[in-house]
This record gives sequence, C-alpha cells and structure tokens, in this order.
Amino acid sequence: MTAREFLAAALRRWYVVVLGAVLTVGALALVQRQAPVFFTQYNIVLVGPSGTEHTNVLENPRYGLQPLVGVISTDINDGHPPLLTGDVDATMVGMGAREGVQVRVPNLGTQWRPLFSANYLDVQVAARTPEDVQALAQQTSTRIATLLEQRQDELGVPANLRALAVPSSEDPIVYPMAGSRSRALAATGITGIAITAAVVFWLERWRPRRRPAGAPAAVPARRPLVRRRPRSAEAMA
Repeated sequence: MTAREFLAAALRRWYVVVLGAVLTVGALALVQRQAPVFFTQYNIVLVGPSGTEHTNVLENPRYGLQPLVGVISTDINDGHPPLLTGDVDATMVGMGAREGVQVRVPNLGTQWRPLFSANYLDVQVAARTPEDVQALAQQTSTRIATLLEQRQDELGVPANLRALAVPSSEDPIVYPMAGSRSRALAATGITGIAITAAVVFWLERWRPRRRPAGAPAAVPARRPLVRRRPRSAEAMA
C-alpha cells in the first residue's frame, strides 16, 4: 500500500482515525498528570553474637550469616525464593512497581558470575506519599526482626549466641522518583498513531473489492438441459 492509497483509506475510515485520536489524547492526558512515586532503599544487617564470655561460632559473619539471610528473605516473601537481582542498583520502581515492599538478597558479584554472600538484606519501599513509605519501612524492619527471633526460637539458639537485625538507618531518606515525561509522552503518541494506522490497514485489507464501473458481471456457463446426440450417431441410426 502506497502513501496515497493509505491516505485515501484513512479518509474512508475517518471514524477510526477520530477514535484513535481521542484515545491517544486521553492517554497523553493521563501520562501528563501521572503523580511521582516516593521511594526509599536501606539495608537490614544481620549482626552475629559478640562478647568475650562465649566464643562466637560465626567466625566470618560475611559468609556465616548468608544462609540465615536467605532464610529470612524467603520467610518475609511468604515462602517464595528470595529475589536475586543481577545488579544491586536495580530498583523496584525501575522494574515497574509503584507501590509495595521488596526484600532482596543483594548480588555482590556480576550478572555472569553472581555472588550472594552478603550478611544484609536489601529493602526497598515505594508508595504514593512519603509518610506511607516511612510507615511501610518501619513495619518491614519490625517484621524482619520478629521473623529472625522466631527462627532462632525454633532452633533453640541461646540468647548470647543470637543474631540481630539492625537497620542501616532508622529514618531512611525518601526520594520522589519519576521518569522522563517528554519521553513518556512521545512513546504514548507514537504508540497511539501506530495502533490507529494498523487498524486502518487491517480494515482495508479485508474490505471487499468492488468491480470497475461498466464492467459486466461474469455469468457462469449453464449446461444444456437436453443432451443432443452427435450427428454421426444420428446418421448411423
């Protein structure tokens, strides 16, 4: 289909073009009025027992506490495996989440050679307001500390040998996060135009073809009702 043919098709299907334009403008208005997301990230460090009265059985907390980090992450994610990211800089907002909590096991290696040996949990919180973010962060820290105590109660760990969950910040900084509005508007507009053009093209492709003006309709040949014998047969008779 040439550009001239597509323009003629768009004129014939003007109602599709109008509907696509209205929907695209509505989507642009929604993108324009999209409120920013508030986000915070902090770590909860699992600290092993310390003191001179009893020997610390966790000789190297960096590696000795790693299994416990994975267990707590699985518990707080309701039994699902811990979220293992390929990059510690990846955020839940960047992955499309606009509200909620994510507790991760940070990847201290690379994408091709991962290393999950950290003794801390990566906690990320997103919400509509800074107050909601701070409240969710506080609730998450309390829940992680409670789950850690419950796990150690089940194992019968003595009080002097217990690990503790210590947040890296009692009052984490909350950031407003918003993407590039100009790029979002451009992508929305291009998507609306592309969908409208695809619908017009699809309708034209399935449109029944009309005969040229003045061209007679083809009449199918009709077979005679009475079959006549050949002349040779009549002569022989």
